[in-house]
Amino acid sequence: MTPEEATAWSLTRLNTAFFHHYDRREYDALLAFFAPDAVYEVRGRTLRGHTEIRGLLNTRPGPEQTIRHLLTNQHFHTFGDTTAQGTITLIAYGGPTPTGEGPARYQAANAGHLVELVDHYRLDDAHWRIAHRTVDMILAPATT
Repeated sequence: MTPEEATAWSLTRLNTAFFHHYDRREYDALLAFFAPDAVYEVRGRTLRGHTEIRGLLNTRPGPEQTIRHLLTNQHFHTFGDTTAQGTITLIAYGGPTPTGEGPARYQAANAGHLVELVDHYRLDDAHWRIAHRTVDMILAPATT
């Protein structure tokens, strides 16, 4: 395995773990994937550092909402010894958490959003971390 392949594998694992924790609202584990001085651009806001990022995370819906992200098309490039860049496409779904048996049902307004992440990563203390993440909505369900 080349150094670039090893880095790409590490970044793939970082991102699958990131969304595992994100969907389950495990924010301490999630914040460990961001560098302490990370920049997170999402929904028209620019957040800097763990405190601001946690503030946004704490505004997310609680357990009454089931949210899942399906990662696709992870492409990592521009590798350096301690830096890398990548673009990730994902599909996001959300709906009310069921009170009985069965899956969460989602409304069209919450179904199948396509999102693109543009990331800059940095190697900190032998761990890859997100140094800068920009989140862009690519496609959203029509409201009519």
